[in-house]
Amino acid sequence: MSISAIIVDPEDDFERSFMLPVATESFFQKYWVPAVEELKLEWAELFQDGTDVRREDIPAILDEVTRLKEWARSKMDGDDREHMLRRLELLEEELPKAYRRDDAVVYIG
Repeated sequence: MSISAIIVDPEDDFERSFMLPVATESFFQKYWVPAVEELKLEWAELFQDGTDVRREDIPAILDEVTRLKEWARSKMDGDDREHMLRRLELLEEELPKAYRRDDAVVYIG
């Protein structure tokens, strides 16, 4: 199992092909869960079971991504840290692009 972001009810080729990998289940358990608990993150906690994200939720999610990046830099090292930072940067850069239309919904889970 893995956690990724996809557009719900895609309307065009861009939306149908939109997919951002977040983490494998084991990586999420090993690193994300402790970070979420330590930082008391609300959105990232929902990713494991899955949640719908709307355009207005993006600022809060990006704030949590920034906090997760800081956590990863201070608590992780080596390949795992670089992997987590790459995935967080991908979310940061690409997730806002999913909202080409106002009513788009992205499922992260």
